[in-house]
Parts: sequence; structure tokens; C-alpha cells
Amino acid sequence: MKLDTVLVDRYQIREQLSRKVGRRTFLAQDIKSKNLVIIKILKFDEDFQWDDLKLFEREASTLQHLSHPAIPEYLDYFDVEMTETRGFALVQTYIEAPSLESVVKAGRKFSEAEVMELADKLLSILIYLHEQNPPVIHRDIKPSNILLTNRSGNSVGDVYLVDFGSVQTAASKDGGTITIVGSYGYMPLEQFGGKTTPASDLYSLGMTIIYLLTGTHPAELPQVNGQVKFTADISRQLRRWLEKTTQPHLEKRFNSAQLAQISLKSEDGSYGDFMHLKPANSSIELYRDQDKLEIRLPFYSVYEDSLGSFLLLVIFLAIVFIWHFSAFWPLIVFSTSIIFHLPYPTGALERKIVSIDSDSRILKTGTFLDKNNEVKWDNYSVLLQCNAIEYSPSYTLNRYTDQQGNLKHGKVEIDSGLYFRDQYNYQHLINYIGTFSEATLWWLGQEISDFLDMELQVIYATPKLAEVSDDL
Repeated sequence: MKLDTVLVDRYQIREQLSRKVGRRTFLAQDIKSKNLVIIKILKFDEDFQWDDLKLFEREASTLQHLSHPAIPEYLDYFDVEMTETRGFALVQTYIEAPSLESVVKAGRKFSEAEVMELADKLLSILIYLHEQNPPVIHRDIKPSNILLTNRSGNSVGDVYLVDFGSVQTAASKDGGTITIVGSYGYMPLEQFGGKTTPASDLYSLGMTIIYLLTGTHPAELPQVNGQVKFTADISRQLRRWLEKTTQPHLEKRFNSAQLAQISLKSEDGSYGDFMHLKPANSSIELYRDQDKLEIRLPFYSVYEDSLGSFLLLVIFLAIVFIWHFSAFWPLIVFSTSIIFHLPYPTGALERKIVSIDSDSRILKTGTFLDKNNEVKWDNYSVLLQCNAIEYSPSYTLNRYTDQQGNLKHGKVEIDSGLYFRDQYNYQHLINYIGTFSEATLWWLGQEISDFLDMELQVIYATPKLAEVSDDL
């Protein structure tokens, strides 16, 4: 199509922006409004396929129902009937801004704060798209489809997401042939099979951030078991977030853009919010940041096994006073001996505590002393490293096999438990330090597994397996 060509007596072609098989994208001017616009044209030629028309019409229909400041606005749709070009045209607003890919190739570097801001703004756009009814999945998030403008100071400025030519909605997932769309290196594994979910966009977003941090196309990065490995000087929180976002297995990623955004902004880099699992009547307190997780039981009074000097004096005077009633002296002596051995509260408060270090995965137990605001750690637990987290629900057995392999009959109650395995593969019962409900154990297991980025394994202990080697 020649420059200065006018389409439908309104749009004058100014510049060709891109050219793909069967598609052309132009910068044009709306003669009526004098505004610059983007015109995408799908051509009817020897390369035309009906799937291309389906995607083209879907893009137009999707944009027509979207209204977001960071997404191009639908303006017009019409047939193109010219000697050299026949097809359909989609008109949308023009955003005067360079692509993320072009600024990276021009030498721009992004700090950790900038990539986190960029990820946050893109997640806000994805939240809007995924909350549509039906959800809108972009399916082609990559640096060339992200525009940046109005940069100021340490801020990345305004962020736009463009090119909805690969968009899919939940309602458009029909049967028949599979049309694979997207860009290699930024596409998750499930997208190659035609199965996409909102989490697929999160994978592409994560790969885009990795590209900014490394300057290397994701397809050129090494992989271990399908997980991309990269080197970058970033915080542990951002690294964990990227590893979660780019998990090759769909079920291990964030299941929503909203959850991914919450995790990105959280102080401890939590993968999810498990506080809703905490029972309403639980008095256990949990504290966590990037480096440490602590489980604190309720305070309890400390009892001593001897009487204070004041009580001793009172009892002594009472004995002298009653001594005159010598007929009762055997009862007095017996009562005094009992009183001297009764425990009594000292007024001090203590609480049991479990602490886990994120880097070393060392799990420690101890006692928090309220009187001097210190923790007395148990010596035998200091060197125990957590290599696995296991949760066992409670249930009842009517028969079981004992340690000698003999079949036993009879009702046996198996209590719920939360365990960790140390570096020697020994199993330790975490809830030995206090009384926990089954719901509380499940909540604590989810928090610990999330904090250590370890899968919470569900086991069903038998009387033989329920015997642990060393309880905390």
C-alpha cells in the first residue's frame, strides 16, 4: 500500500510500521479528527488462513469491549476493497512511545526497583484483563509489546500493553484445530498445546522481567527441568518471585495476577496469603520476613517449687500461733510439709517459640523469656536443617501392621502431626512443643512450605510410621 493512500475517505497512510505474513500495520492520520491512529490490515492473499481471520476479528471484538488507559482504544473496523489490497482493517489509538525492546537495545539498564515497578504496573493491567467476563488472556506479552513513556527520576513512567492480535477469551476456547500463538522463549509450555490460562500471561511477564535483568533472550538461557536459570544481582525476594512466576508447571505458578501482585509488594515475598487458613480461635502468633519465620505459642505463667520468703514468714508465724493447740500438731506438721512443696506462680511469663532461617533452613526451638526479652534456645535443635515438610491428618485405623509385620486388629487413633526431616533424614514432630488443632497444623504447614519454597507433603502415618526418632 502506497504512502498517502486514503482509506474509506478518512484515514491517510503515513508510514508502514510492521509487515508479517498476511498482515500489515500502518501509522495513519484521521483526516476528520487530525489524530494519528494505528491501522492493522488483514489481507486476502495466497497466505490467508481462516484462523487468521478468527484471531483478527477476536482482537477487534476484544478491544471494542475494553476501556483502560494503558490499552489501545478501539476506533473503527471496515472492509478494504482496493486493486492491490483486499481484506479487513482495524483502527485503534496511536500511543507515541518506544517499545521496551527498543530501549533495551539502545542501551538502557533497569534497576531492581524499576523492574519491580514495571512488573507491578503490568500486573495491574493483567488484573483488569483477567477480571473481564469472560477473562481476556493476552498470550503474547513480551518487550516489543510493552511501551514506555514519560520517564522521570527513578520511575519507569507510563506503561502500555499493546498488540492484542493473539488474544484469547475463556469463551473462545473451542474445539477443532489448535492455533499456536505467542513468541518462543516467552511462551509457557501449556501454550504450545493450545491450553492457556491467566497464569500463562504471568509466565510471559516473568520472562520479560528476566530479559530486562539479563539482557538475554529467554530462549538463549539454560534450563534445568524446564525451569529457566539466570544470573542477576537481585534480592532474594525478587528471585523467588520470578522463579514462582516462571514455573514450567502451570499448577506451581501464581493462580492470579492479583496474587502475584500481592506477593511482589509483600515485605517477605510471600507466595500467597495463608492467614485465611488460621483458625479464628487460635492464639498462636506467626511472624515472618525475608530471612526468618517464627511461630510463637501463647504466654504461660512460670511456677517454682519453693516458697518465697514472705510466704515462709507468714506460715512460720501461723505455726507459732497455733502451737498452743498441741492436740493438732500432727495435722499442722503434715499441712506445712505439703505447703512447702506446692508450686506457685512467680509472676514471670514464658512462651515456646520455633524459628526457621530462610537461607540455612535451620529450625530451632526455644523459650521466649518475658522478664528479660530474650530467647533461650534448646541446644539439641540448633543444628537441625529442614529438608522436607510433612503433614499427617488425623484418622482412625481398625487394623494395622506392627513393626514385626504382624497384622493387628483394633481401633487405633492416629493424631495429626506436622513434621520436618533433617539433613540426616530423621523425622521430627514440630507440634510437640504445644497443643495444635488439625486446622492450625495445616495452616502452619502451608506457611512454612511457602517460606522455604518447599512442597508440603501429605502423609498418612501408621502406628509404626508415627514413631519419630526425636521430638522437638
